[in-house]
Amino acid sequence: MRSFATKLLGLFTALAIACSISLAGAAAANAEGGAAPGDTPAPVVKPKPKTKTGGGVIPGQSKPHLKAKPKPKAKPKKKPKPKLKPKAKPKPKAKPRTKPKPKPKPKPKPKVSPTQASGVFPVRGSHTFGGTDARFGAGRVGHTHQGQDLTGAEGTPIVCPVSGTITYTSYQADGAGYYFVLRGSADNRDYVFMHLVKGSLQVKEGDTVKAGQPCAQLGNTGRSSGPHLHFEIWVGGWYEKGGHPIDPLPQLKAWDRVS
Repeated sequence: MRSFATKLLGLFTALAIACSISLAGAAAANAEGGAAPGDTPAPVVKPKPKTKTGGGVIPGQSKPHLKAKPKPKAKPKKKPKPKLKPKAKPKPKAKPRTKPKPKPKPKPKPKVSPTQASGVFPVRGSHTFGGTDARFGAGRVGHTHQGQDLTGAEGTPIVCPVSGTITYTSYQADGAGYYFVLRGSADNRDYVFMHLVKGSLQVKEGDTVKAGQPCAQLGNTGRSSGPHLHFEIWVGGWYEKGGHPIDPLPQLKAWDRVS
């Protein structure tokens, strides 16, 4: 019994000590301004922010509605430039079908003028050109006259009318009598002299002669009705392929006027 009372007494003593300690702590806290153990802590008062002078919000007035700063407009994105397609090359226009141009006809070779070559008159004396029967193209037995007859006295000198080469000399009893052929060096014509006096030829085949050079005499050999010179002009060669005689009268008259 005494033991129980002792314990109870000790318990009360402990409680009393504890209470005294707690009260001492609270008093100390109040003295220092702090919170006593077991008390609710006082709310912490935040200091008011200092307002700037000369502007700002006046105390007691409602705050003005601050306009929200407009958001900067987003710059529109630049649309990428469309890639230009390369221009297609224009297709060449189809050429209209045309008929092929006919080949131009070859120009006809100009006819050689009878008075083309310069020279001298072949008969060096009195002479005539006879009548129509003495002209180029006059009718003959079995052929036509291919030259021009110049009548004159037998033995009248005959000269080369142009410079050139003697290509042929001969005798024909039933036709030209004594005759020779002169190829002109400037015009490539052949000049033919017939019915010459026997033995009067002063040229031979292959000789080179000059205009005005004596070559024979006017005669009456071969088939002839009187003294005369039968004179021919051939273009393209005397009796050669492609060669043909032309009327010598215009050329003879041209030479006769100059001589």
